[in-house]
Amino acid sequence: MSRDQPVVEEEPLELRLEGHVAHLTLNRPTKLNAINGRMLQLLDDDISEIEADPEVRAVLVQARGRAFCAGADLEEVAACLAVPGAFGTWLDEWHRIFRRLEHCSKPTVAAVHGVALAGGLELTQVFDIVVASDDARFGDQHAKLGLFPGGGSTQRLPRLVGRRQARWMLLTGETISAHQAWQYGLVTRVVPASEVAEVATELAMQLARLSMSANAAIKKAALEGADLPLDGALLLERLLAVKHMAGVDPQIGLSAFRERKTPVFSGCRAEVRPL
Repeated sequence: MSRDQPVVEEEPLELRLEGHVAHLTLNRPTKLNAINGRMLQLLDDDISEIEADPEVRAVLVQARGRAFCAGADLEEVAACLAVPGAFGTWLDEWHRIFRRLEHCSKPTVAAVHGVALAGGLELTQVFDIVVASDDARFGDQHAKLGLFPGGGSTQRLPRLVGRRQARWMLLTGETISAHQAWQYGLVTRVVPASEVAEVATELAMQLARLSMSANAAIKKAALEGADLPLDGALLLERLLAVKHMAGVDPQIGLSAFRERKTPVFSGCRAEVRPL
């Protein structure tokens, strides 16, 4: 897996494949990995490549430097605001690409260290699993600058942590600790800072050994069903269950269960593919 153009040090997002895990690395450490247009463009391209590559079975996102992501690049935001209509177009792209990452058929894991603020907090909300270092901080800082959290927080955050906690975070702009984020349901696990990359990598590798078709179907049911009335969501679950259970992987799993073996699902191999 590689882009058409070689990855250079200055690129704000890097992609590599190790085994069956696609590694995405935010690479603007001097800007605290603030999200700019180029990073969004590369993320869009990388999601397309990840979806198209059958060797990729899980995605791990981490960041260089002392922060996971401090939000959107405010210089770029200011430039958009100076041009009529440009900010709306920029937000449309942000939403479209974040939705693509959220609905990626491959399980996604984030390793968060330092801070995840504003747009960085919004980024954490689209992952399936978030592993946070015990010294990480999370917060939506928009209100402190008189800005609007238009990258998804007003809608995703209440669904993740509840309406009361979400409104407090959004209206005050206060940060919370990793342990508070875990209590709120914003992160999956909290580990020592020295272990966050290792634990997140192990989780991604664990997911990559599971059934890719089952994970894709489960994600689809959970994400699309969340916006439906219960009866409609259960109908969606039934349709996806019937379709998946008619496939190959359930037979592999059932056979392994009968034989008391660990299942090896279709397309899952152990070798590491060179870059």
